[in-house]
Amino acid sequence: MNKLKIRFLAIVFFTLGFINLVKAQCAGNDASVVVCEKDADDTNRNFALFPRLGGSPTAGGTWSTTNPENFYALNQSTGIVDLWRINNYGTHSFVYTNIDCNETATVTITLGGYPGEDNIDGSANACGDDPSVNLHGFLGSNVDGKVQDFNGLWEEDPSTFTGQLEDNIFNAQMAGPGIYNFTYTVPDVDSCLERTSTVILEVHPPPNAGNAIGITFCADDDLSAYTAFDLSDQLVGEDPNGTWTENGTNQLSDLNDSVINIQEMYDNFGYADFTFIYTVFPSHPVCEKRETEISISILPVLHGTINADDICSGQDYVIDLVYDDTLLHNGDFLIQYTIDGVIGDSPATLADGNGNFIVDPGLVPLNQEVTLEIIGITSVTPPRAVCDRAVVSPTTFLVTSSDVSAEDVCVENDNTIQIIQILDTDGNLANGNFTTNYSLTNPDGGTITSDDFELEFTNGAATFIIPGSNFSEGGNYRIQPTISDIYVTSCPIADTFIVTPLPDAISLDLLVDNNCDATQIDVLVNAPILQDGTYTITYDVTELGSNTVLTTNTINFTGGTAAYQIDVDALPIGNYTANVRSIQDDTTPCRLDFEFEESENFSRGGVPEAPTADANQTFCLSDFDGTPTLMDINVTAAGDILFYDTETDNTILPISTQLVDGEDFYVTNSDPLTNCEGTERVQITVIFSNPDAPTTTDSNPLFCAETNPTLANITVNVIAGSSVSWFSALSGGTALDDATILVDGQTYFAATNSGGCTSTERLEITPTVITVAPTAISSDVLSVCGLDDPTVIALRALENETENEVFWFITETGGTALTDDIPLVPDTTYYAENYNSVTGCSSATRVPITIDFSDCDPENYDFFIPDGFSPNADGKNDTYFIPNIETIFPNFTLEILNRYGTTLFKGDITNPAWDGRKGSSTAPNGVYFYIINYNKGNSEPIQGRLYLNR
Repeated sequence: MNKLKIRFLAIVFFTLGFINLVKAQCAGNDASVVVCEKDADDTNRNFALFPRLGGSPTAGGTWSTTNPENFYALNQSTGIVDLWRINNYGTHSFVYTNIDCNETATVTITLGGYPGEDNIDGSANACGDDPSVNLHGFLGSNVDGKVQDFNGLWEEDPSTFTGQLEDNIFNAQMAGPGIYNFTYTVPDVDSCLERTSTVILEVHPPPNAGNAIGITFCADDDLSAYTAFDLSDQLVGEDPNGTWTENGTNQLSDLNDSVINIQEMYDNFGYADFTFIYTVFPSHPVCEKRETEISISILPVLHGTINADDICSGQDYVIDLVYDDTLLHNGDFLIQYTIDGVIGDSPATLADGNGNFIVDPGLVPLNQEVTLEIIGITSVTPPRAVCDRAVVSPTTFLVTSSDVSAEDVCVENDNTIQIIQILDTDGNLANGNFTTNYSLTNPDGGTITSDDFELEFTNGAATFIIPGSNFSEGGNYRIQPTISDIYVTSCPIADTFIVTPLPDAISLDLLVDNNCDATQIDVLVNAPILQDGTYTITYDVTELGSNTVLTTNTINFTGGTAAYQIDVDALPIGNYTANVRSIQDDTTPCRLDFEFEESENFSRGGVPEAPTADANQTFCLSDFDGTPTLMDINVTAAGDILFYDTETDNTILPISTQLVDGEDFYVTNSDPLTNCEGTERVQITVIFSNPDAPTTTDSNPLFCAETNPTLANITVNVIAGSSVSWFSALSGGTALDDATILVDGQTYFAATNSGGCTSTERLEITPTVITVAPTAISSDVLSVCGLDDPTVIALRALENETENEVFWFITETGGTALTDDIPLVPDTTYYAENYNSVTGCSSATRVPITIDFSDCDPENYDFFIPDGFSPNADGKNDTYFIPNIETIFPNFTLEILNRYGTTLFKGDITNPAWDGRKGSSTAPNGVYFYIINYNKGNSEPIQGRLYLNR
């Protein structure tokens, strides 16, 4: 590029930069100004911002502020700001924007504070019931628009400090009446000095009309005591010298009158709400007057009676109410009531002294007398207060659910009648027998009444049956039972039911010309005509045993009569069955059976073989509860067995016929399939067997319980070759084993058993089993001194028997009794046994006794502790031990220590002697020490020294 081009570009860039510089200065430069005591010069209300800009701003721009509190103080077009409308000291910024150069400049004004003017001339007043007195309201000036700054500091003067000031709000209510001094300070701002103003506030006492105590009466209250009722007594904390007004009762003669006649008010106006107003005026107009209303209410009240007839279950539970309508208005109410203490409520419309309401069925148990009581009433329409008590006597009623039900049945069928929830005369569910009858109304309207009968009720329910003979024709019937001596109600107990006639059934028949040797069978059918179905009839012949069908045929038709013949002459010899079956598919009501069958057994040339049986049969009578019968005779035969009295008799004996000793009976048999009877009869002779009962010479034998006697120990006599069988009863009972233990006073029964047959008569035996009680011992421990060499005689001191002798043993059972001179042995248990010399019986159990051999007084046995020993293996004093200590003090412990306190030996009854050694080493000659713990009674431990000298 040449120099000319460079110079030209430089000129262009310079020119553009100059133009931009001029354009950037069109908003001017930022500027700051300090204004103190703005309130002193009213020209500050038109403070021009534009001249304050630095540089060379051009007009035509707009002004703005980011502080919303200054928004209305600024004219955005002219840049004139009213400094008196800026009520916060401090820094305030205003921005000038010129869109020509899209630049801004800011004028920052630092304002000194204005605290307002003093208010100390008594014009600052507040009421003592005001909790939020705004102290700013008492500053400012008389010059319009000159208002103090709001961001200064309020403070209480220490001389009247209350602590009830928060920012600019003073709680006069908490501070109370009085005069209070406050200062309001705006602090130094830049070069502007702090300024202060003073407010003297007088808080005036508010008027107090007091708190009212309302009073409420019921219309039936006795108001005679309230003929001179002073309303002032119903106020608490009120100022005196107030005035009284009222709403038209004419009870107050003037503004000072406060006495009224409540009885007269009720007489004149009835039940109503009355209001009396107590007014107190303030001592200063800054407070408002106060009023308190005293309400005197005379409430309507429910006075009446309720009645509830017994109610039938399923109906509304309606309760009739009759009341005094001079005490209660007409309207819609909510009745509160209790059923046996359970609360409920119900709407009711009451008018002119009458009304009713319906109680909740869910609160009323069935078949139980309950008590209904009205406990309250609420007026719904019109909505007004009603006395919370209801003067209505309780009543009782009962909801019965007694009922009877009958089934729909077919003719000639019994009908089961169910009666439920029947109450007795006390209102309880009936239990026991009650005289009952019933009336039954037939379809033709005729009525029959049954005879009285006793019907048993359980928890109010009973069932009886009307015989089917009462339902000979179809139609509608009605049953109504009558039960005597039950709780009488108006609720009907009746039910209706339908009796449906039975349809005719098909008739089938088989006629066999000869059951024992048949040649032809006639099949006969007689079937009612079906309107909605058909019959399927099948007849056949079947061989018994193999069930092979030899001939068959099936016919379908809707009814009528028919006859068919079956030729059986060609059948081989044997037993057969002829069958005819009918199945129908109609839906005729009351039809119970849809399938019918007839069968007939017959034979071709067959008679059963004769039975076999022993000619003489013996029966042991004790094997039977009564006399044996024909059923008990042993016969082997094919088919059914038949008994006759004689060989030629034609009367078959019942199988229950009793047998007779020595009598003859004749038996034959018949084929159960064909009823063909055999031609031969077998004779049987009956023989009865019954051994003689046992005998005895002692039916009350005596035994000792300790020997555990059994039935085998009882002596009875039976015939030779027989044995004895024992039983628990004179007849029947349980068979008893010979090893059965005898029980004192219990009776046993013996029978003779001969050849397996037991006698029917039994011998009664009642044994006496003597039980000797275990001996009574005064203690289970005998304390003796083993040094006295005690013997068994010492045990006698424990005996406490007067009727029995006591023997002593060293075994719990068995063994030989000890004599008194036998020495007692340590670590041995001795047993005491009672012996009754009169009966020779002893106690079955023995009482154990243990021996304490340590009951020794040391002083009586020269007890001493040796002071030395010589363990030199010469057989004399080789060990250190304390004579007799293991007997006198069996729980003792012995400890040997050397002079350094080291334990060398510990001994007790199992290791009583020290051999002068410590482990594997030998203790040297010298003095040693012992410690003995006797561990018995009050004997204190003892310690001492001993000398070891080898």
